[in-house]
Amino acid sequence: MTENAEEFASPGAPATQPVFKPYTHKADFPWEELAQDRSRCPVVHSQHLDAVQISSYKAMLEVQQKVPVAFTATYSTLWPLEEPLSIDKQVFAAADPPRHTRQRKLFVKAMSASRIQNMRPFSERLADDLLDAIIAGGNTFDLVTTYSRKISEGHIGELLGLTDDIREHFLHLSTLFELSTSDPETYQTLLPQMDEWQAQLAEMVRERRAAGPDSDDLITQLCFAEIDGDRLAEFEVAALIRAMIRAGNTTTAATITNTVAALERHPEQKAKYLADIEGLTRSLVEEGLRYDGPVQGLWRRCKEATTIQGYPLAPGDRIFTVTTAANHDPEAYDRSEEFIVDRDWKKLPPHMSFGWGIHHCIGVNLARLECETSLSALYRRLPGLRLRPGTDTPQLPGPVFRNWLSLEMEFTPPALPRTSE
Repeated sequence: MTENAEEFASPGAPATQPVFKPYTHKADFPWEELAQDRSRCPVVHSQHLDAVQISSYKAMLEVQQKVPVAFTATYSTLWPLEEPLSIDKQVFAAADPPRHTRQRKLFVKAMSASRIQNMRPFSERLADDLLDAIIAGGNTFDLVTTYSRKISEGHIGELLGLTDDIREHFLHLSTLFELSTSDPETYQTLLPQMDEWQAQLAEMVRERRAAGPDSDDLITQLCFAEIDGDRLAEFEVAALIRAMIRAGNTTTAATITNTVAALERHPEQKAKYLADIEGLTRSLVEEGLRYDGPVQGLWRRCKEATTIQGYPLAPGDRIFTVTTAANHDPEAYDRSEEFIVDRDWKKLPPHMSFGWGIHHCIGVNLARLECETSLSALYRRLPGLRLRPGTDTPQLPGPVFRNWLSLEMEFTPPALPRTSE
């Protein structure tokens, strides 16, 4: 998408156009823009995106209910591609059944919910270790680089059994992936490095498979996961691991950062949370995901003639579902524009930050564990935490992610001792 994207309207484009323009005028806080679009044109062709923009909760739910019959993810949910992804890159959210169904079953077999729960002691120790280093370094720090990203990096490295040098290299590449979603030109520039990453992962998978099934790391478990004699091919394991590294490193770190930013900008809600950290951490995580989740929106392609909330779509049409707009829809959530840490999520419709239906996030248990342990440890040990005045940082560019590039923090001593062993 170029700076002059608005000049290239599709034939018959309506006069009403969305005010949401994430390529050229991405707002740090787009809630007012998204509210305007949701109320005036919840399903409309956007000249800026060259796609049908979908902004209401009901419309997004209807899209999810029509996946995969009417909509395909094989053109990528992260980039507005003109051709489907190659088969070796059609994994998880970028795959349709039956390929998606088979991958999901084998992945769940290798990474069960019990496996993730058994990581809780590691997760608590990692948070405390990182906070020890932050406290030793003084009373100012960047949350993104010294805490949020290291939380997600540590969990991924532990699961996959990555050595420190490989971990640093792969997570650097996952950061490039994040930047590649900002616009098509950047994507094309970084594509060779991402393809090289895929080749490196494939070689690692071959080595783990040759070593046999005895290791407990996730790569080995994926290599040997089997259902009725069916196993994943080496290139599938490599693609699944790449998707997990890039998605987990990007979205979980952003969730932690965005939730801290929201909590610090709502002092009454912060006081409520500090008064009951144990009781409110789970609802804080869910509200953080709803109020300012890591995914701003995703792409899909229409497979057959259909409608969304009465709006006609033809085969080949691109759609962009604006997750953040749906999560702020007042028809779904009371006081939707407010950040409220003690919502009763048992009585509310699910937020869209983990997706819905067949593409509901497969890493949801890991993401929740990381966020719960890291946020509770941060505020237990640093009750005097606050945003550092005068250091606002813009959002990552592009339409897909919501992610502060840094978040400068400071705290008033004393810091409290660690609670993990």
